[in-house]
Amino acid sequence: MQKLFIIILLVFLQIPVYAQGTDVSFDSTYESAVVTGTTQGQGENILYVTELPSGETINLDTYGEAVPIGSRVYLEHFTDQGYYNFVAVNRNKGILILLTVFIFCILALAGKKGVRSLIALGASMGLLFWVLVPLLVNGFDPIVTTLVFGLGVLGFSIFITHGLNRQSLVSFIGSFSSIVIAAVLLYCVTRAASMTGFIDDHIQYLSFATDNTLNLVRIISASVLIGILGVLDDITITQVAVVRELSDNDTLSKRNIFQKSLRVGRDHVASLVNTLVFAYLGATLPMVMYVSLLEIPFWILTSYEFIFVEIIRSLIGAIALTLAVPVTTWLATYVFIKSIRTEGEAFSTACSHNHH
Repeated sequence: MQKLFIIILLVFLQIPVYAQGTDVSFDSTYESAVVTGTTQGQGENILYVTELPSGETINLDTYGEAVPIGSRVYLEHFTDQGYYNFVAVNRNKGILILLTVFIFCILALAGKKGVRSLIALGASMGLLFWVLVPLLVNGFDPIVTTLVFGLGVLGFSIFITHGLNRQSLVSFIGSFSSIVIAAVLLYCVTRAASMTGFIDDHIQYLSFATDNTLNLVRIISASVLIGILGVLDDITITQVAVVRELSDNDTLSKRNIFQKSLRVGRDHVASLVNTLVFAYLGATLPMVMYVSLLEIPFWILTSYEFIFVEIIRSLIGAIALTLAVPVTTWLATYVFIKSIRTEGEAFSTACSHNHH
């Protein structure tokens, strides 16, 4: 569930960029239409015969994109000019099918906890679109704002899914501590690297649409922090659960429990770091393929800003995950061992009084 959260965040963060980049100097509306056939345009250009909701048909230029007959497409209608512009093929049906399958799988496997997990995911996405993105677009500090956003996301993800208890609270504190450490590292690294923030077209569109008022380097840092959020609660919840189970064994000292829990955490970290790095590599596969074709020394390639960002994204994410294990394990050991010992002492005292 947490890994899916990363993917959804990374994909949908692009939507506000395009929305801000839309030319608003013309009156326009969006309409849905159906492609009914093709016709020959100028030269070898193929135009698509498209039926509008009103029943009128127009010849539509899709700018080289092949559109199957019968497909539903989205058009931008410039009402003051009577002109229609092709926007995209309607692909929402595929999304709805996959979303339905996803929800079914979650509910079938996780039951009530799956329901709570879906509610937490929905709340986190709402917080992203309706709170974080508007604040960032309006110039609020990206790192500080994202840290506050992280409090909300971790709160939804942990407390709604796992309940309001000591185990969840320790996991929450451990996760947020790791995010803060990652934010400090990002701040130091990006300042030392003399970054500009212009790493791809999306960033340039965003800068243009907001009149160059945003700190792009901090926006990139915020995206790195968001990418880490989804996997932190996974590892911290597991670590706290391990400590909680081991703490029931009265023969183990606090040191023993910490060491045994840490050994479990090492295995978990190894798999999660691998998952995180390959998730980033998979998302940037076209870039990796392009870089492989360049006859440029590796140490020079890594200094290119768009490559540098992906490297620090993976490394800082891995560092945050790794540090989350000892931080959360130590905190859980302190909280649970102290609590259990206090309860045990109270029980012993009560028994002693009853005996007398």
